Amino acid sequence: MPQLENDKILGCILRSVIGVISRRTSEAYASLIVNGALKELEDEYSFLRYIQIQGSKYNEVFDVVKVQPEINNVGAKEIGKAGRDFLEKITKSMGKSAGFFFLKEIKDDIPYDYEMVIKDLGIDLDLLQLEFITRIKKSFTDVLNNSDVLKYTITTIFDTLDKEFGLQKAYSIVSELVGRLSTEYQVLSYVKINDVRAMQGIDLLNVSLDVNQSDPTIVGAAIQRMIQELHNYYGEQKDGRSFIEKLRNNINPDYSFRLEEIGVNLDVIQLKRGLVIKHVFKAVICVLSESSTQSYAMLVVGNMLKKFEERYDFLKYIKIDSVRFSEVGDEFIISPAIESVRPSELGRSIQKVMEEIIMSLGDEAGLYFIDKFKRRLGKAYVLRIEEMGVNLHMMELKKNLIW
Repeated sequence: MPQLENDKILGCILRSVIGVISRRTSEAYASLIVNGALKELEDEYSFLRYIQIQGSKYNEVFDVVKVQPEINNVGAKEIGKAGRDFLEKITKSMGKSAGFFFLKEIKDDIPYDYEMVIKDLGIDLDLLQLEFITRIKKSFTDVLNNSDVLKYTITTIFDTLDKEFGLQKAYSIVSELVGRLSTEYQVLSYVKINDVRAMQGIDLLNVSLDVNQSDPTIVGAAIQRMIQELHNYYGEQKDGRSFIEKLRNNINPDYSFRLEEIGVNLDVIQLKRGLVIKHVFKAVICVLSESSTQSYAMLVVGNMLKKFEERYDFLKYIKIDSVRFSEVGDEFIISPAIESVRPSELGRSIQKVMEEIIMSLGDEAGLYFIDKFKRRLGKAYVLRIEEMGVNLHMMELKKNLIW
């Protein structure tokens, strides 16, 4: 590991910071903001007075950063702490104007040998980058209301369809989809689609602010359903890219973060049927294991699958390796042939198998089975199997009539 003095280390960091900020703004602004951050930290780290930042007008003659050798007498621990606090203060003061990869650019600008020394001092640029991105996204998403998310997402869906099929068809698709799903998701009744075909220069939609009183996760469920239906219908395009891929590329990272928070999962929409089946029956086994044993739970699920093979012959594609079963879920052996089965048929088989399992349970075990199953499976997968036709609400109604 190279031996570098404090003046060299801090000088390297400061020059990199100034260089990255200059590319976004100007050299004068970069010098000003760096000098301001150092001055604010001087009360806590008095040795920072040994650092001088020259104005940009001196750049052609003098080094913009001047660090006096007296700073080399300061302990490494204090240098590291000051360096970290300086970088945090700079990123906070710049806010979103820094861009998501501000600290990554600084890291890329620093020579590798310096980077290793800086990390040993406690200045982990990768960790700071992660913390910075999380803080910036969080500060932005905190002010995003349901109305903002709905307007942005539906507009982005429309723009993606417009590029693919043209304005006329994009309008028809979005208008029909929002209107039809508003009967199932009340939050969509707050959305009014404007006829952009007839009037130029108007927004595609207006969203009533009353929707901000709704549960954000319901808004997320409505958006997930819209995207799911569009993906199912249009699937892979002529250029080999799916609708989901194109939509993902068009979504701003800030909104992407908020969509994830309210339960929108673009990845699960693209999941293969075999993976969905695997997660469903893994969740069933895990819930059953809570009131019995894992081996008994596997036996129940295996017997039920076998029982309904005659009605749903594709269930023969699903096998459980009882020897290697664990919560990882890799012990399900599912034939690729399952991918050719219609989703509605898979949904019917899941519905029937689960109903039979619930009927076989005692009062206490069966009473909360659906709630436990949904929590174990996760919102995204629950939405996916419901889209396949699995009616968990109906199972609960039947269960309540019995118990």
